[in-house]
Amino acid sequence: MKYLLSNHARIFQAIVEAGSITGAADHMQMGKSGVSDALKQLESSLGAQLLIRTTRRQSLTAIGEQFYRRCRELNDLSTVALEEVSEHLAEPMGALRITAPYATIDNIVAPAIAQLVATYPRVLPEVLVDDKRLDLIQNNIDVALTAGELASSEFKAQKVGVLHDVLCASPDFCRRETLAESGMPWSDRAPELAYVAHHWEGSDIVHELASLVDGKVASFRFRRVATASSVNAVAALISRSVGVGILPHFFLQPMLKAGTLVKLLPEYQPRETNLYAVHPYGSNPPLGVRAMIDAMKSSLATPS
Repeated sequence: MKYLLSNHARIFQAIVEAGSITGAADHMQMGKSGVSDALKQLESSLGAQLLIRTTRRQSLTAIGEQFYRRCRELNDLSTVALEEVSEHLAEPMGALRITAPYATIDNIVAPAIAQLVATYPRVLPEVLVDDKRLDLIQNNIDVALTAGELASSEFKAQKVGVLHDVLCASPDFCRRETLAESGMPWSDRAPELAYVAHHWEGSDIVHELASLVDGKVASFRFRRVATASSVNAVAALISRSVGVGILPHFFLQPMLKAGTLVKLLPEYQPRETNLYAVHPYGSNPPLGVRAMIDAMKSSLATPS
């Protein structure tokens, strides 16, 4: 059994409650000399006599009585604290602060949270939706879902899946640019095409894509005409025929089904980006964090 109260203080408490050193020794399964020595060391370290002992009886001094009350209080509090920790180790519970990009909410984060709270109803999730990578410590974040390569960090990162960045455009844009009719190779047409960029894409928009037919990699360079800080904004601009652009496959799928956007370069493998769950807990994250990461993996493994 674990104790937060010092061993000497616990022995003193046992002496008071047992009424004698002999009784305390029996209760704590120690030798009488060990109990007596512990009391002497405690009194010496405090610089105060806690007990008055005779051959027939013992009594607390005034400071000894006060010290005993405080030891009882501390022991009770430490017991509660240890029970709470044990409870948390047995079942996820309490606040769980999560941050994730907009594009991942509908298909990854929301289903994961639904699974999490159904399994562990005492967990209280809070979601901060932001396409920027927030400071975990400053924002008290327990777990962050983030896409792309990670900077060197003391935080723990675990890969949870892969998203596919699919090049797409509106049907009107395709008609306007005569993409279907043009016999010119795409690698030649790309530099002419307006491109809607995400804020994290570099100034030079180049996509290196592998052919699904022969595996050869082709380079496609585009002309940036607009930049947006959220995937929703990029999708809106592409839908309004501002230009072509990339959207995550699970985010794009409903628009493809509705016919508001069409996939470009279907003969090429879409660019892949790793998704990571990042947390500040090192190698021993709380159960709630572990359960949320597992739930996100499950969401990504389930077809949209």
